[in-house]
Amino acid sequence: MDIPERDKLLLMELEYNFPEDPRPFEKIALKLGMKEDEVIAKVKEYIDKEVIKRVGMYVNFRSKGMEGALVAADIPLENLEKFRKMALGIRELTHNFIRNHPRYNVWYVIKAESKDALDRKIENLMQEAGARDYVILYSKRNLKLSVKYDIIRGISWSKPEGIPDKVPTAEDLGLDRELLKALSMPLPITSRPFYEISQKFGYKEEELVDLIKELRGLHVIKDYGATLNGEKVGIKENAMLLINTDNVEDSCVQIAEKLYEATHVVLRESNKPWDYLCYCMLHGKDKSVIRDAAKNAIQITNAKSYMLLYSLENLKPGIVM
Repeated sequence: MDIPERDKLLLMELEYNFPEDPRPFEKIALKLGMKEDEVIAKVKEYIDKEVIKRVGMYVNFRSKGMEGALVAADIPLENLEKFRKMALGIRELTHNFIRNHPRYNVWYVIKAESKDALDRKIENLMQEAGARDYVILYSKRNLKLSVKYDIIRGISWSKPEGIPDKVPTAEDLGLDRELLKALSMPLPITSRPFYEISQKFGYKEEELVDLIKELRGLHVIKDYGATLNGEKVGIKENAMLLINTDNVEDSCVQIAEKLYEATHVVLRESNKPWDYLCYCMLHGKDKSVIRDAAKNAIQITNAKSYMLLYSLENLKPGIVM
């Protein structure tokens, strides 16, 4: 899609520098020499064109009292359409891709309210889909989540935001879980996007914005700002990099702190023998920029071996909430 340079700057401002302010679009307009209503109109236009997936934030699933896992599954070709339709009806199932692994063709993320519930949900789903085999890669520690695209250079890119020892739950913070659920929904594109939520939960807009700042500092809220549709802005490729090293946790920390191209970095543990427990995602305009980032990751971690699994088909496009 051909996007004017001025609009690219606006999109990246929405991604990287979305203001923590009751009137964020006004702040952006002042910074870019535009009018607030012009910025709002542009945002709505790019949402309609499916360039912007949403403006808002991601709420850490652990803060909502949930457990998560990446599942690698061997699903027969004749069952893929059945599985795709099943997955579309499961809100907690996201990042559902066919990838170029020699054995496991389907890779997806799924969440549940406990590890036991997660195991049951995966087992039932895999039985119904007729999976011949699968590996559960539980999320042990989330070290980075920041899906930002430098659409000028054509690569995912974001600075590290620190690594939390533990992410507090809503109960730890004395917050209503329903508030966290509301914050995970796309913000309305209005001059006062925080107004409705603040009214519903008894906050002043300024108080809610201050709370969001606090929750970002605690890593409860991640990926604040606009989320773009990579396909629409020239980010045509994505790949999952899985690394095998002698010190897998330290390797994940090194990637989270030094590999700015990584959008997700997760330390995992598996339900069966599996050597590749440091995981990250890379996005780019072509495979060459992804390969360059992967080479950097391999050097950073002194990896013994690795897998670079490209997406072949997205089985569940949409917004992660």
